Formats: sequence, C-alpha cells, structure tokens
Amino acid sequence: MENNWTVREYNECDVTNIVEATGLLPLTARVLCGRGYNTPEKVRNFLSFNASCDYDPFLMKDMDKAVERINKAIENKERVCIYGDYDVDGVTSTTVLYTYLSERGVPCTYFIPGRLEDGYGLNKRAIESLKETVDLIITVDTGITAVEETDFANSIGIDMVITDHHSCREILPSACAVVNPHREDCTYPFKQLAGVGVVYKLLSALDGGAEGILKRFGDIIAIGTIADVMPIIDENRYITSNGIANLQKTSNLGLRALMECCGMFGKDGDAKKINSAGVGFVLAPRINAAGRIRNAKSAVELLLSKDYATAVRLAEELCDINKERQATELDIYEQAIKQIDGIKDNGVYVLGSDGWHQGVIGVVASRVTERYSRPSILFSFDGDVGKGSGRSIKGFSMLDALSACSDILTEYGGHELAAGLTIRRDMLEEFSERINRYASEKLCGEEVIQPIEADATVTAADINLRQAEELYALEPFGLQNSVPLFLLRGAVIVDVHPLSGGKHIKLRIRHSSSDKIFNAVYFGMRYSEFQFRVGDSCDIMFTLEANEYRGVCEAKMFVKKMRYSADIKGEAELQAVYYNAATTHGNRDDLPLSAVPNLLQFRTLFRVLKRELGDEKTPLSQLFAKTG
Repeated sequence: MENNWTVREYNECDVTNIVEATGLLPLTARVLCGRGYNTPEKVRNFLSFNASCDYDPFLMKDMDKAVERINKAIENKERVCIYGDYDVDGVTSTTVLYTYLSERGVPCTYFIPGRLEDGYGLNKRAIESLKETVDLIITVDTGITAVEETDFANSIGIDMVITDHHSCREILPSACAVVNPHREDCTYPFKQLAGVGVVYKLLSALDGGAEGILKRFGDIIAIGTIADVMPIIDENRYITSNGIANLQKTSNLGLRALMECCGMFGKDGDAKKINSAGVGFVLAPRINAAGRIRNAKSAVELLLSKDYATAVRLAEELCDINKERQATELDIYEQAIKQIDGIKDNGVYVLGSDGWHQGVIGVVASRVTERYSRPSILFSFDGDVGKGSGRSIKGFSMLDALSACSDILTEYGGHELAAGLTIRRDMLEEFSERINRYASEKLCGEEVIQPIEADATVTAADINLRQAEELYALEPFGLQNSVPLFLLRGAVIVDVHPLSGGKHIKLRIRHSSSDKIFNAVYFGMRYSEFQFRVGDSCDIMFTLEANEYRGVCEAKMFVKKMRYSADIKGEAELQAVYYNAATTHGNRDDLPLSAVPNLLQFRTLFRVLKRELGDEKTPLSQLFAKTG
C-alpha cells in the first residue's frame, strides 16, 4: 500500500511569479499552484474571501415562493414548526431558523426525530401529532424525498415549505415551495451548500440582505457547514471564514459555554485561536453526540439558551454524552479490528455484530476505512435485521456497489463515499461475497487502495515557524481545501516515546539536509503497533502547524503516514522476513545471507541493551529477561 503515494504537480515558474507578486513563501505558493491557484490574481481572490461569491438567494428555484409563504405566516402570526435532522447540520439549521422566526414574532416550535425511535427524515406519525397545533411546517436539512409525507400533511391541512441540500429524486414533494440547489431546474451557481447554508440563503431573502444574517448567525452556520463536510470553496469559504471570525467572539451563550467546557478559552478569558479543526474535531462532535447517543433536542436547547447557568449545564451534559460516544465508538472499533484480522485479504470489509450502537457505526466505518484505505460496511444486528453504515474511498462508488447487490438488501441509499443499508442476517455472508466480487471485477483484480497525495515535497529548511503560521492564510480547511499535506523523504528517527498510555506516539526526527531536530506527533498510532525504530530512515507524510506549549511556539509536524525510505526498504523487509521465520520456526535455508545480522550489528545491539537495561555486572540471562 506504499506505491499509492503521489505529489501534486505544479509549474515552478508559476510559483516564482506568485512569490514575487504576493510575498508568500515558496512552499505556500507551491501548495496553491498545485490546487489550481496558479496566478497572482487567483491567489489574491482565494485569500481575500471575496464577497462576490455571496450569490443572490432568489437565484435559487422556489425561493420566491418560500419567502411569500413564510412572510404570510409572519404577518398572520401562524403557528410554525421547524422540522430538522438529528445531525449537526440539522441542529444548526433548526436553531438559526427557529431563532429568526421567533424574533419576528412567529409562534414557533421545532421537532427533531430520534435516530432510533423515529429514523431519518419526515414521518407521518410526527406530522399527525402536529395537526392541531401547526399551520406550516418548514423542513431544514431534510424532506426532499418526503413525497408521501408531504401529501399526508396537505391532506390534514398543514402547509409545507421544504428546504434541503440532499440529492433530489425525479418526483419532488407537492409543497408550497421546495428550495434545494440540487433541483435539476435550479440554476443557482453554487450547488454545495449545507442544509444550514440553504437556510442562510432563505433568511437572507427574508431579511432583504445577507450582512445582518451572517453577523447574527455566522458562527452557527459555519459549524453546520464544516461538520457536514461540505466543500470549503466558493460561497462556503466565504460563509465559514466569516463564521469562524464570529465564533472567536461569539455572543451565543450556548456556544460560549461549550467552548469553555472544551478548554477553548485561555486564562485571560479570551478565546484561543479557533480554526476549522477546532470546529470539526472539538465542537461538532459534542453537538453531534446528542443525536447519536441520546436525542438532538439537548443540542438545540444549548444553542437556544438564554441564561448562562442553563448553557453551562447543557454544555457539560453534551461533553459527558460525547465521552460516552467515544467509549462506545472505541469498543466497537476494537471489535471491528479483531474481525478484520480474519479477512485482511478482502477488498471491502463487511463487519457486523449484535448490539453495536447504530448511532456510531458510521463513525467507526470511517475510522476503519481511513486506517486500512479500503471501503468498509458495519452492521448492527437486532434479531434478524441488521442496519448498516458504509464508507468508501475515491474511485469506488459505495452506492453503485450496493446497487449491484440490491436484490439481497432490504433497503439502501446514499452516495459515492457513504451509504446506509438494511439486510437480513441470513444474507450477510452472501452480501460480503457479492460486494467483494463486484469490487474485484470493477477494479480488474487490483487492490482497492485510497491514494495519498502530498501537496509538495519538503526539506528541513521548509519546516519552520514562519512557514507554519503562513499556512493559516489558507484557512478555513475542509473538503476540497484540505490541510496541506507534505512529504519529507529520508527522515531519520532520533527518538520514539508513547503518549496517552501508548495510544499515540511522539517522535523526534532529523533530516539529512540539516542537523536540526524536529518534533512530531503521530495520533492514532499505538506504540505497540509502531513498526519503526530509532535510527530507521523513513519517508513521512505530515501536516505542519504552529504549536504553542507553555508559552513557547514552534513548528510541529503531525504525522499521517510513514514508510521506510527507498534506500533501506529492502533491508528492512528482509529483516522482517528473517524475524518472522525465526519466531515461527520456519525454514530459513533459502534466505539470503544479507538478511542475517552481522557481528558488528550484534555487538552494537548488545551495547545498546547494556546501556538501556543494565550495567556491566548484570548477568546476560537477567539482561535479556528484562526485554521480555
């Protein structure tokens, strides 16, 4: 799986032009060139968060109808229910629209279905329960496929306005308005808005402009957009950059309380530097945990909090729920890894168990796919029925693969990289065989491997604090504007230490082009599973950040992948073969002599063991007993 490392191509002349015109460092210019920003003008537009991409909301199909119907509700004080989804996008969408309409004097309520008891999307039972108290339902981040449910609402006298951003089917619901940039007849210039992004455009249309809406709700809108893994380009880049700036000084009591619980405020009471990673990996999981483990209502209540004591209580509750989610996720992940040990040759990992929590198997599938660079599907079984969640990699459509097995699936849906499905227990083995056969045929027998692409190759001179800080100009990061990934070849490991009880690794490395020692962290790599040792020469894929610790700021490397350098790869593999043969009492007669350690190597090893594990008077038997 090492042959899929690549580096983006760029023109060095373009890099020189950008450096001379903008004053950026060469490495930053290489990153931008490799991503298509290959002229000074394109670079300046990218870095300026140009408001010209904040498009007219009325370019979106049915926006005029939605505004007309909602204005009627505002004028007549009609009873409105916001019907959302249980993920972060749904929670933020619900919060923003509910707050806006309430401030406009609308008697407003909201409803978010429970993941386990209600399932995804609109359901007739929930609509039925609203018929005596609601005149208008406005959906957010859901509803585009709710044809029957909308007809039912119409039949009992409830109007519907649907706002969504998911893929449309051929038949749209018969609502007063269906606002979705993915409609085939919608000419809106940017299609990749999150559900909360569509709500932002709706409120901009209702309010007569975007400036006030972005100032009022930009922080919440940014959280929903980043959490839903939308491409952070074009209009989304404009929205999220403004929103993150707002988040730094948020007036939302719930967000402030949650940020304090997460340690995102310094001792001086000011928020620490907040970026897309802080949103995506700190705030969003805690908001999301409510809908995965319990009920998303507590997350909405947090964002709607009017007094700080309530906000703190709810923030602490979400943090506790997130800890429960993490523990549940880790337990399932470890069980999944054990199952994979018996099927490592499979191109698609199909795993399942009774009692796996449906709310977290999708997250675990993502971790499995990231670790092994292969598609994975996890099923949670309850009796004879298994509900699954799948994650895939670029170049292998999960939806197409499931379509090829549709005759043995009870239900399925999704897109290229993620999908949900339901299966009978007795069909699981056949499904695994079928989808793996499909993968093999589709790829002509080649392995399904996620490619790893670096933005640029670097030397020791590129790894410095100024460079790390300049990369922040490319924020906010996300889909289609990922954190820059760099390749350092021939890095020699100077030291290795476990972190967090061996769950992560801290490295000190030196590059052949410099005597300087660099600090690196390898999150998610267990110390017990780390195959490299002090002195090994490695190629490292990493991201670079400015890291502050105890008042000292330095450039720190965060390792994503490692492999042996080409010059020692063969030797390392031979030694591994020899070790495996020796420990399994296999036949070593055919091994080349170069695989056997020589006398000098034995003497060196002995001196290291003496130094690390005992003094010169320690008996040899005791010395090696210490090594286990």
